[in-house]
Amino acid sequence: MEERYLEMRDGHRLFVRIWRPDGKTRATLHIDHGMAEHSLRYDRFASMLASRGYTVYIQDHRGHGFTKEENEKGWFAETDGWMTVCHDSWAVDFLANNENVGLPHFLMGHSMGSFIARTVLTMHPEAFVGAIIMGTGASPGILGSIGRSIALKNVKKYGSRMPDNTMNKLIFGSYNSRIKNSRTPFDWLSRSAEQVDRYINDPLCGFVCSSQFYADLIDGIERANDRTYMKKINASMPMLIISGDADPVGGYGKGVKKVYQNYVSAGMTEVTLKLIPDARHEILNETDGEETAAFCADWLDRITSRYDG
Repeated sequence: MEERYLEMRDGHRLFVRIWRPDGKTRATLHIDHGMAEHSLRYDRFASMLASRGYTVYIQDHRGHGFTKEENEKGWFAETDGWMTVCHDSWAVDFLANNENVGLPHFLMGHSMGSFIARTVLTMHPEAFVGAIIMGTGASPGILGSIGRSIALKNVKKYGSRMPDNTMNKLIFGSYNSRIKNSRTPFDWLSRSAEQVDRYINDPLCGFVCSSQFYADLIDGIERANDRTYMKKINASMPMLIISGDADPVGGYGKGVKKVYQNYVSAGMTEVTLKLIPDARHEILNETDGEETAAFCADWLDRITSRYDG
């Protein structure tokens, strides 16, 4: 695994990890990680893909992991934070394509990263041969608008970088509601107690994000679910939408099905929906995570085989 920094136009430096195969690269995959986590959490999945011939790129988003600078934990930018992070993501795609000219390039996003990926796909539809949308969700509607208003009021009152416990509780407070005898506030992530504890004990995970971050995130969720933008994606590009059917982020499957139907309605012709029974939010870290990882890898292999040779 290679580690490097990639400098953005505004001077910010993105921390990027790259997993490369021992032999020839068949294709490249760029992963956008989720909220309040970081790139190294995908090491097992990325290493497995590297063994199959994929070069995998993952950056720590602004305000996350080793990218965050002083006082930037859980914060994107003063203004236009969502599109700033999406432009960061595209810079990693540009890097991957430049280092692997002519090879098929895929994009994957998990949770918050799924909304980033879905946004980038509308910005540069020509750059990708396929996409995996993992742990995503539909528009929260009026609840999103209310949440955004609360977040922006808190920005005015406390500043854009202040951790917002009110928004954190508003968004995540009910996520354990369907879990009997929940052990921790993060049981909604996975049925695996070991994986939940790893998340809790990781100093780069589970932090409370800023008021401005929550406003930016709600903006991003709305943009990703805007059907006008969905129609900008290459209609023939294969897309895998995959989530657990016990994931509150995806409305326990209902929101994920809505996302799938919206892409089909937008004209996409090769969209696959996969709901994993009883799986919670972090499907790669679930009790059946290895089977899920293999399913995703097999899907990538099927698309990549169209370009082999």
